[in-house]
Amino acid sequence: MHDLRFASGVAALAMFALGACSTDKTGDCPTITGITDASVAIVFRPGSVPDPANVLYTIELTRVKSHCDIDKKEHSSDASLEISFRATRAPSGAEAHVTVPYFVAVTEGSERILKKQNYSVVVDFVPGQTTATVTDAVASAHLRTAKDKHPYDYQILVGLQLSKAQLDYNRQSGHYGP
Repeated sequence: MHDLRFASGVAALAMFALGACSTDKTGDCPTITGITDASVAIVFRPGSVPDPANVLYTIELTRVKSHCDIDKKEHSSDASLEISFRATRAPSGAEAHVTVPYFVAVTEGSERILKKQNYSVVVDFVPGQTTATVTDAVASAHLRTAKDKHPYDYQILVGLQLSKAQLDYNRQSGHYGP
């Protein structure tokens, strides 16, 4: 429940496009976008203070691409998503595997979350690699609309699952994505 309220606050505060792209040519699909405030996760070395000198790695949500199908008779839409991430770290001789938690939420308006699903993707660094990219796919973000609503009355939002401290750091330091 805490995650849902936190995500609701994030959604309410930051619904800006992050290079999102929808293949819907009619404009009938829900808006599908990344949440700017939740597009960067900065992870600090354990036990250190939040300072740029202590950054272990940074994850960025770089792109959300979608395809949407609408069934007007059933009052529903179904979107598939392709979500791209970029991770950076200081030069290191060690390999690393970083698990990146993120979410996809279906909202009505900027404050009402109807459904939220958590996902994660693993980013692999080979020894010496400082930047790695990965793309993950969400096969279906299904939406059943109210009888008096249309799919375009809803949004599908994507963001990194941040702690309150990470979100506060982003806001204080101006880290709002690429």
